[in-house]
Amino acid sequence: MQPTYLPYLGYFELIAASEVFIFLDDVQFARRSWQSRNRILLSGQEQMLTIPVRGHDRDTALDSIHIADDQPWRAKHLQSLRHAYAGRPGAAEGLAFMEEQLARPADRLSQFTAGLIEAAASRLGLAPRFVRASDLGCGETRSRHLLALCRAMNVEQYISPRGSEGYMTQEGVFEAEGFPVRFMDFVPQPYEQGSPEFTPYMGFIDAVMNLGWAGTADLVRRPG
Repeated sequence: MQPTYLPYLGYFELIAASEVFIFLDDVQFARRSWQSRNRILLSGQEQMLTIPVRGHDRDTALDSIHIADDQPWRAKHLQSLRHAYAGRPGAAEGLAFMEEQLARPADRLSQFTAGLIEAAASRLGLAPRFVRASDLGCGETRSRHLLALCRAMNVEQYISPRGSEGYMTQEGVFEAEGFPVRFMDFVPQPYEQGSPEFTPYMGFIDAVMNLGWAGTADLVRRPG
């Protein structure tokens, strides 16, 4: 999976199901994607938090994108989180984690987001082997690139989010090679957000702010 900022809970369900988790950080960076932003809830309304990045060529790989730390985005994100989740049951745990992460030096976007994801996974009791695709030097594109990564790590099965099934089936690379693939569905489980209606697919930090780490871990591990 591409390292993203404050990924949704389905991302951690994939981590929970994996023995080896590869951050797909050698793909092209896309502006206005989850690579650099995600949503939280503020007074029942979605609010986007975005990490600003420095100027770059259009085809620059994600692992070569630099954070624009000349902008005060870290303080602004922390302020937004405090304002959005003040008084929620898990706010103390969630804010302590984000204060720690937002204070962590990181020049490159994927370095920061992958580190945050690994730290969150640890808090959730998840401990696969984390690997960066950029460290493996695999070529090819799309499905062939994914298969090359699997071969490089000598794994026996590839676990994928359901959203990739269409193009992977169409390309037929894994099927032709007889390499097993399991597609995972993510079904949002409602939890108390302090709003009249549940809003799914928020950044995972929304669950932490409302449930704490223990409650979020239970949600991630829920069968189905």
